[in-house]
Amino acid sequence: NERSLQVEAQLQVVQKLEEKERGLQSALGAVEKELSLRSQALELHKRKAVEAAQLAEDLRAQGEHVQARLRELQVCAAENRAAKDKESLSLKRAQ
Repeated sequence: NERSLQVEAQLQVVQKLEEKERGLQSALGAVEKELSLRSQALELHKRKAVEAAQLAEDLRAQGEHVQARLRELQVCAAENRAAKDKESLSLKRAQ
């Protein structure tokens, strides 16, 4: 009968739509999982970037400290050389 054929056709359409929906739900689940993993990776990279920036700042400060200490030592070495030269000159005069 024509009515039952129509019902059968509609049931097949509904079945295909349900299958398509299951496929889309599955794809959506996979995309959501991928998004979650990428979000976690992004947060990890953000933390590493902050740590790297802090390390760079610490190293810059240490470098400045070392340069300042080096300048002090250079001044001290120059003063010692000058004092040694002066004493050497005095000894030569005394001789």
